Amino acid sequence: MVERMECYGNGKLDLDFRQIAITADDVRSGRLTTRDVKYMRYREECLSEGSDPHTAVEVEALRPKLLRQRPDEVIAGLADDVRQWNIEACAEEAERELLRSLQGTVKKIVQHTAHGDLLLSWER
Repeated sequence: MVERMECYGNGKLDLDFRQIAITADDVRSGRLTTRDVKYMRYREECLSEGSDPHTAVEVEALRPKLLRQRPDEVIAGLADDVRQWNIEACAEEAERELLRSLQGTVKKIVQHTAHGDLLLSWER
């Protein structure tokens, strides 16, 4: 998957792939139900990570609560300051709204200009 994303992005995507749902440690732990691996690519990945290439764990083997919790934890860990992140997200949305408003105003001015009543629109 990583290779395909890099190929389709023509080297212009700045992506950081992390395996967070089911990890190699989960598979090695033996706590989750495993099945035989049929895909050669997966077997190669297992060998490179030191896992048994004959067993795999499906994402459904993980408890739903833990499956939701893992991405949340990773995202929270990536945001150095969650409060600052939220402030910046709100500011970004306010800026988007301002740009939409300005776009509407400019569109009206252009329409008035096309009808020859630009001075009237400014005098009001």
